[in-house]
Amino acid sequence: MRIRRMALALTFVMAAFISVACGRGEYAARAVNEETDRCATCNMAVADDAHATQIVTKDGRTLVFDDIGCMYAWLAEHGDGDVGASFVRDYHGLQWVKTEKAYYVYDASFKTPMAYGVLSFADKADAEAFIAEQGKGVLMTAEDLGNHSWEASRDMERAHGDGAHHHDGGAGHDGAGHGEMDGHGAGHGNRDGHGDGANDAGDAHGAGAGHGGDGDRAAAGAHGEGREGGAAA
Repeated sequence: MRIRRMALALTFVMAAFISVACGRGEYAARAVNEETDRCATCNMAVADDAHATQIVTKDGRTLVFDDIGCMYAWLAEHGDGDVGASFVRDYHGLQWVKTEKAYYVYDASFKTPMAYGVLSFADKADAEAFIAEQGKGVLMTAEDLGNHSWEASRDMERAHGDGAHHHDGGAGHDGAGHGEMDGHGAGHGNRDGHGDGANDAGDAHGAGAGHGGDGDRAAAGAHGEGREGGAAA
């Protein structure tokens, strides 16, 4: 009887231990805090939108990213040895989905915060419907993303205003994306162009004024000669 009680108690202890161990293996995505969250790769503000992704490490840390391309850049640099789970968001519903269970659509022209052009969907049917609606895009799986060449669209990076790096509803975030900075850089270039134009115009104006002065002086000289001639006569 005593042995049976000890065996039963041991069974309960083992069951509790297994339950706790399994519980530790469950990783969950957390909400994005737009006030404080910064991308672990590019350090840009992370918007609470369809492009946000995150990694939960085995020791419980959460790393957030503003673009799925940034998450894969982090994985390329650090590897996945410390990764407990990674999550993306459904493009329409914004619910968190484990990276390996989601479907993806890629086209270089799709606007994403860091111009990688990859969108995520919880359901394959939604991804296919999006491709049909847009008339472009390649359907991909998480396995495909592992072999994807993660190159940001340079044309999208150079876009200004509604450019590639503009977060949906995230215009108020400081440093919303590199693309906006590149766009502003191009804008500065335009302002420099205007400055050059203004300088050219100023030079031209100065030259015109100089020519006008020479003309006035010539006219004054001629007038003076006329007066002298009249006096001599």
